[in-house]
Amino acid sequence: MTALISIPTEERIILYLSDFESLEDIYETTTDLTQKGISQNVDVQRKHISRYLKKLMDDGMISETRCHVVGAKQRMKCYYLSWDGRRKAKDVRDHVGKKKIKMQIGDEIVDMLFSEIDGATSVHLTLSDIVSEAMKAENYLVKETLETIEERKRRELDARTQKTDIYRQALNTAWRNGVLTPSEKHLIGALKEHLSVSDEEHDKMEDEIINNMKYGRVELAEVFTDITKVVGNDPTDREKEILDIIRDRFKI
Repeated sequence: MTALISIPTEERIILYLSDFESLEDIYETTTDLTQKGISQNVDVQRKHISRYLKKLMDDGMISETRCHVVGAKQRMKCYYLSWDGRRKAKDVRDHVGKKKIKMQIGDEIVDMLFSEIDGATSVHLTLSDIVSEAMKAENYLVKETLETIEERKRRELDARTQKTDIYRQALNTAWRNGVLTPSEKHLIGALKEHLSVSDEEHDKMEDEIINNMKYGRVELAEVFTDITKVVGNDPTDREKEILDIIRDRFKI
């Protein structure tokens, strides 16, 4: 299949980021400007996106910063266009906007400039989204299909969120005893691949689970200390047996 338009990946990233403001004076943002968000919105595999972002940073087109992301417990790496990047984005937008493409409106197929497509629909479309659709479409774009972009994005986000929740629950269950057995590692690895969970997502979830376990162990240790104080220095055989069970069960 021949794409209706072809744009280098670096330019697609620049085009996408041009729809966002600089992060220099912004305290909190969304996942759209993280590696994960950029890879999803420009259709680049997560394992490759860091390479493209590094090249753009080396070329002075984008800047990287750590920012607060809605819904995230820790600050994450986010990206935004530099002044040179914004000048480049204007050139890319002008170049793409002047290109013609065939578009179906109702029963009619017409020639239309990329810059005219947003105004021809009943919703607001970014040039980045239109380009992404053109790179996946055959022969021509369809107005009705373009108008479902946001709805499709929401469905995809819901599906990704559901997969993430399933994986987090499985990982949490596997770590319930404080250590992963070989069989658990194998099953988690298979599920990770099946659900397309990235190494970064896995590491983040695992760190949170382990940290929570550490806090839980501190509390358990304090409770165990209180129990030993109540039992005293001369526990009965039965009390010793119970203390040993608690110590072994909760890895105290």
